[in-house]
Amino acid sequence: MRPRSYLFILIALILLGVGLFVLRSQNQQAANQNLLPSFAIENPDDVTLIFMTNQAGDKQIYLKKQSDGTWTVNDSFVASQFKVRFLLEETMSNLHTDGPAPKAAFDNIISYMSINGIKVEAYTGGDQPEMVYIIGNTTPNQLGTYYKKPGDETPYIVDLQGFNGFLNVRYELEEDRWISRTVFSSIKEQIDSVSVEYPEASRSFKMIQPEIGTFVTASEIIKENNKNTGAIRSYFTLFEKLNFETFVFTESDSLYNALTTAQPFCTITVNSKNRGKDELKFFKKDAYEKIHGLYDENGNPLVNDPSRYYALYNKLNRVLIVQDYTFGKVMKEAKDFTNRIEM
Repeated sequence: MRPRSYLFILIALILLGVGLFVLRSQNQQAANQNLLPSFAIENPDDVTLIFMTNQAGDKQIYLKKQSDGTWTVNDSFVASQFKVRFLLEETMSNLHTDGPAPKAAFDNIISYMSINGIKVEAYTGGDQPEMVYIIGNTTPNQLGTYYKKPGDETPYIVDLQGFNGFLNVRYELEEDRWISRTVFSSIKEQIDSVSVEYPEASRSFKMIQPEIGTFVTASEIIKENNKNTGAIRSYFTLFEKLNFETFVFTESDSLYNALTTAQPFCTITVNSKNRGKDELKFFKKDAYEKIHGLYDENGNPLVNDPSRYYALYNKLNRVLIVQDYTFGKVMKEAKDFTNRIEM
C-alpha cells in the first residue's frame, strides 16, 4: 500500500474520532439538560390562574382567566391583556434552565429568596398548581435569574433563549401595573349610545343607535333637518381604543375626594354591548413649572395644563391622568354634528 493511502486512512480515522467525540459530548450535554428541572409552562393557553406573592405576603397578584378568555387582576379590575399574554407566552413558557447556581453562592441566594423572593404559582383549572417556583435575584453578569422549586435546596440559573437580561422584573407585584389602561374599547356596531355633557346645555348632546347605522339624537341644537349623519357615523368609530395615561400616585385620597364633589368640565358616557357603561369625567389639571413658553392670549402663563387632564372613571376608584391628544378628538360639541342650512 502506498504511503499516500496510509495518510488518507489516518485522516479519515482522525475525523471519525473527532465526530464520535462531538456526538458523545452532545448526547452527554442533552442528557445533563434533561436532568435539570424545568420551570417553563408547556401549554400557556391552558393556564387559568397566575398567583404571585412576596415572602411577607403583603403584596399579592391574582391574574384570573374569565369564561370569555379575558383576564382580571385581583378579582376587581380588568387586567392589561397584553401584559398577561406577554408574561405567559414570552416569559413563563420560554424559561430555559442553564444549570445549577455555583455551590459557593447557595447560601446567599437562598437567603435572598427567603426575604425578597417572589413565589409564582400557575394553575390550569385544578386545585393544585401546575407549576410553582420562587424567583430570586440576578446572576452577577445580569444575564440570568435564580429560580428554585419550593423544598429544593438547589437554586438554578434561568434565562430566555435569545434574551440577555434578568427576569424578576417581569413578575410585578404592584396592582396598578396590571390594571388595563383602556377606558373606551367598542367598535361602531357595538355602541348603543354616546353622550357628552358640558356645564352649558347648548354644547351637550346624546346619540342613540337603536339599529346599526341609524342614529337618534337628543340635543338643543341638533334637529332632524340639520343633523349631519355622516359626522355622527364617523364619530362612533373613534371609540375603538382609548386609554388613559397613568394613575395619580399619592398616599392621600384628598384629590380623589375633592374631584368627586367637583363639577367636571366634560363628561363622556358610552353604553355598549361588549362593555356596558363606560363613563369618564374630565377636570382641569394645574399647570406646572416645567411648562415653558405657554401663555394665554394676554401673555399670562397658562394656569391649566393644556395637554393633560385629571379624570374619574366609573370602573376605577382612582384619579387618572389622560392626554388631550387621546381624548380631545371625542370631546365634541353639539354644533359639530349640524349641517349649515342655507336661508
